[in-house]
Amino acid sequence: MANQTQQQNNNSNQQILNGLDDQLPILSFLKRPKNKNLKQSLNSKQYDQQNCEYQIEVINHKIIDKQFTIYQIKVTYGSLYWIFQTRYSLLEGLHSKLNKEVIKQLAKFPEKRLFGNMDHNFVQKRKNEIHQYLKSLIQYGKNEKPVKDFIKQSQKAAIEINDPCELKHFKLDL
Repeated sequence: MANQTQQQNNNSNQQILNGLDDQLPILSFLKRPKNKNLKQSLNSKQYDQQNCEYQIEVINHKIIDKQFTIYQIKVTYGSLYWIFQTRYSLLEGLHSKLNKEVIKQLAKFPEKRLFGNMDHNFVQKRKNEIHQYLKSLIQYGKNEKPVKDFIKQSQKAAIEINDPCELKHFKLDL
């Protein structure tokens, strides 16, 4: 008899919660998923990054000791992103490893200059050209081995990584 009364109370409480979900969306996380496979897929990192494409942008630059320029680049994949720094010469090395058919599809690689390469206008122009080049590289060359290696290495060399899937669950103090 006690079990039957407790089961009725549980059913009644569940109906109340279900009714509140429509009014208070913040409570929707309290509902248990009916499909266990759904729960597993929600815990997967791939859920947040399904069908995502890489995005890349040059977010900053800095001239070091009036000798060379460092470019800060942000790579985004779904909700994951990382920021790394690189030099023009390293990007030039990547460019030289690419297939000629891929190179034809890419934005023009920025020119090399021996003198005047620390000039503010030149550095700004080169930053914009690198940005356009990298965007086209990700669009047209993403399946090339040197590009895949570049992406992997950039993540290893990251100075900042934001991976929401790695956030630990925390306990609320109520």
